[in-house]
Amino acid sequence: CLLSRGLGDVYKRQVKDWEARLDYYIGTIRDFPFEWGFNDCLCLADGAINAQTGSYLFQDWRGTYTNEWGCLLNYKKKLKKVGCCDIVEAVDKRLDRLNVTIPRRGSLVGRRNHLGASVMSIAFGIVVSDKAAFLGYDGLVFLPVQDNDIFWNV
Repeated sequence: CLLSRGLGDVYKRQVKDWEARLDYYIGTIRDFPFEWGFNDCLCLADGAINAQTGSYLFQDWRGTYTNEWGCLLNYKKKLKKVGCCDIVEAVDKRLDRLNVTIPRRGSLVGRRNHLGASVMSIAFGIVVSDKAAFLGYDGLVFLPVQDNDIFWNV
């Protein structure tokens, strides 16, 4: 993943300067276009988690896929391995779900059918204010948080 290859995968809670690190990460990747397996929504989520905690949480989910079909095969294989029916259940096993309408900055967000999210039926983003950063085809897009979004605490 963009800015997240080859580093450790031990998960920790937020580091002292997490807000500055998250700002830097978002600023660094904001204009990078979508690319399967290198800069897709799972890479965005994992990079933002690393910026906040110093660790990657989904490194084991990232495969060597380079297209939508390869991503789908990787996704199905990982779901079977962890015994989950979908990506939401898999994330729930790793992060605490937030039942809020106004999530705090840095929270992981899942949005159904964002920009045609077809592989997992959900796209991941990161809450940056009253908006969430999602990966669009030409870089990050900042969209208002919605009532039907799913949030997890990082």
